[in-house]
Amino acid sequence: MPDAAHRMQAEGTRRAKEAEIRDEQHFWSTVALLVYVGLCALAVFFIARYGDFEPATLTFFDLTLLAFAAFRLVHLLTFDKIFDMVRAAFMDREGTRLKTAERGWRRLMCEFMQCIWCTGMWSGLIVATIYFLSVWGRFAVIVLAVAGVGSLLQLVSKALAAQSP
Repeated sequence: MPDAAHRMQAEGTRRAKEAEIRDEQHFWSTVALLVYVGLCALAVFFIARYGDFEPATLTFFDLTLLAFAAFRLVHLLTFDKIFDMVRAAFMDREGTRLKTAERGWRRLMCEFMQCIWCTGMWSGLIVATIYFLSVWGRFAVIVLAVAGVGSLLQLVSKALAAQSP
């Protein structure tokens, strides 16, 4: 009987720890959301003040450039080897293996860099802001977009090669 009581106590402790970690992650997610909203407001302010963006002049070509540039930035942040060292800086080591940090802002950053949807929101904000701020920003977006098209073509060719016998 004492063994069952010990197991129940251990289960209660485990559940309490999981709830604490979940609550802490909700806090960090809320912080990230507020930072994102704040950066959106800042981007709008800077674009309105210093940029030359006219919403009526936005074309399909502009949207296509922005989409390919955001695609490339997402891929860079979440998959590319060149960014491994940055992703590793936020992860925990378990022997020679890396794993997602267990809690706190480092876990938030790990989740951010592992989630293409999350990274896409931040990348879209970055790409759109630099595109609408200046000519040099548009140049940077064009470079990312060209690289994005190249990455997309490479992914398509890999998928086609995998299907062929």
